[in-house]
Amino acid sequence: MKLLGIVAGRSAPANRAAALLSERLAGCIVRQVDDIPAALELAEQAEHLVFVAALVPDGEKSADEIFRPVVAAYPDARLFLLTEEEVLSGVAELTDQNKIDLITDVRRFADRQFLLNVTDQVRRFCAIANIDAPTSQPDRESFIFAQALTDQEIMDRIVAGFDECLGYQPRILIPPGVRLTIEGSRVEEATLALTGQVALERESHAGNVLMHHASTGKIIGLLALTDQRAAFFTSRTTTEVLGIHLTFEQVNYVVQARPETALLIAVLFIRSLDRRLRRSEDIQIEKVELAAQLETEQANLARALTNLEAARAELLAQARFASLGELAAGVAHELNNPMAAIARTSSHLLEDVSTLIAGAPEPWSSHARQALTAAHAATSLSTKEARSLKRAMTEATGDPVLAQRLVLAGIRDTDFAREVAGDESVIAELESAASIGTGLRNLASAATRITELVASLRSYARPDGDPVMDVDVHETIDESLRLLSHRLHDIEIIRDYDNLPHLSCRPGQLSQVWTNLMTNAAEAMTDAAQRSGEGEPIGTLTVTTRPGDDPGWIRVIVSDTGPGIPEHLMERIFEPRFTTKSGQVRFGMGIGLGVCQSIVSGHGGRIRLASSERGTDATVDLPTEVAT
Repeated sequence: MKLLGIVAGRSAPANRAAALLSERLAGCIVRQVDDIPAALELAEQAEHLVFVAALVPDGEKSADEIFRPVVAAYPDARLFLLTEEEVLSGVAELTDQNKIDLITDVRRFADRQFLLNVTDQVRRFCAIANIDAPTSQPDRESFIFAQALTDQEIMDRIVAGFDECLGYQPRILIPPGVRLTIEGSRVEEATLALTGQVALERESHAGNVLMHHASTGKIIGLLALTDQRAAFFTSRTTTEVLGIHLTFEQVNYVVQARPETALLIAVLFIRSLDRRLRRSEDIQIEKVELAAQLETEQANLARALTNLEAARAELLAQARFASLGELAAGVAHELNNPMAAIARTSSHLLEDVSTLIAGAPEPWSSHARQALTAAHAATSLSTKEARSLKRAMTEATGDPVLAQRLVLAGIRDTDFAREVAGDESVIAELESAASIGTGLRNLASAATRITELVASLRSYARPDGDPVMDVDVHETIDESLRLLSHRLHDIEIIRDYDNLPHLSCRPGQLSQVWTNLMTNAAEAMTDAAQRSGEGEPIGTLTVTTRPGDDPGWIRVIVSDTGPGIPEHLMERIFEPRFTTKSGQVRFGMGIGLGVCQSIVSGHGGRIRLASSERGTDATVDLPTEVAT
């Protein structure tokens, strides 16, 4: 079978249509089947499926549902809707896709007209498919309405003429939002909009532009039929539209049968109106595009101004930080000398007190010197060690209260404790000597601690300059931990250091990176603990150092047990001035991760973050030699 037409359904109207087409349609084989699935099976045997006709509605199915598999399998086939309904709904999808080719009211079946309409559709299919039409097909007639539109004043007469000449034409009910024509697409039918409104749109660089709404004519598609069959507009229903779907052959037939429609006057009027409208619409599109371009330029200027203001604010902040660095360096320098004097004074006091005690009578002198020296040299004891020492002292003295006093005084020698046990005056004097030793020890320890903090502060406040050779990265990490001790006192700190080579780097800048990563981790864990309620442990901060994956590289990992960073923020975490603090203003020693990335990149390294609900890992890879 070369050309095949199918009538789906076994009702009386379908039987009549199939019989008429089989008898009178030359050059095309017509077959009648039970339903659309059977029609698709039969179509597989044909070289060309020309048309499929079906009675709608078929039970609960709409025309859209009936013809959907045909459209999917054979998009070029012509679709004929046979209906017994005066108003046919359920055709929104077919109408929107311009797939309805012929609608026939089978209650008022006109054999000759129906056959002519189908013949026209067969000829049209052959022209589109570029195949030879059956020999009995007449030459294609020209469209009698060249660029013609009718106005509302003669709409009633036009509708009456179509019903009179063609028989009653089924009305279709089209919901809002359905396209009757598509800009640039082929148009082969017209729609008479009896009620409702239709908008005409054009595409532009600024998007779809509404060209006409209230001024839209009542006959949709006539102009496009003479414009190389391509629609100039996309016509879209904006309200529910009651319409009549007509082929241009049907329109031709009525016009030829009713010349009183004043065809020539309408043609001249429409041609003039069309030229004016097309010009005005081109101007309107140009206006919209220029307005959109102006808005874009204004938005670009606004963004540029915002960026300039942000850059100015950042420069001012950098200037303030530079001034703060100078001030911190100066204060650190001024603190260094007094701390050195305090440390020397502490050492001299120990020597002077020891000399003073040595001049006292024995055995008091020996006991006091031993208590002073023991207390000064004593180290901090863990709770477990203190309990163990107290038990040993109790065994030596036989008095748990005395044992506790001796432990607090810094006495660690059980033999000495056994020797002085029982003499309350000696014990009181030993406690005084031990108190002096403890005080001198605390003074020296505090001076040393302040000296270390001053050294760390000076390094932190002077981050720039030429790279420093032979830098121990562990020292830069420890300096940051000392500076942040006030923020980390409730957090467990774990140092997992490997044996690493020394670096050539800017140690002050690296200290800034470690300080920021640790500050962020501490804040995340502290905030999570506060939300969880009292009694919850704050968390653990782990600093791990390892050799890098590549030779000549090292790796530093700062890990926390906080709640992690939300996934939607991870891609923005290194943006300049980006913060996850939700508008909070905090004063601390941290800097943004964007600056951290800049510092690490300036050392030729890499930084990346991995986060989950169990915590966040910040990994920094650094080469041992940084470019100068």
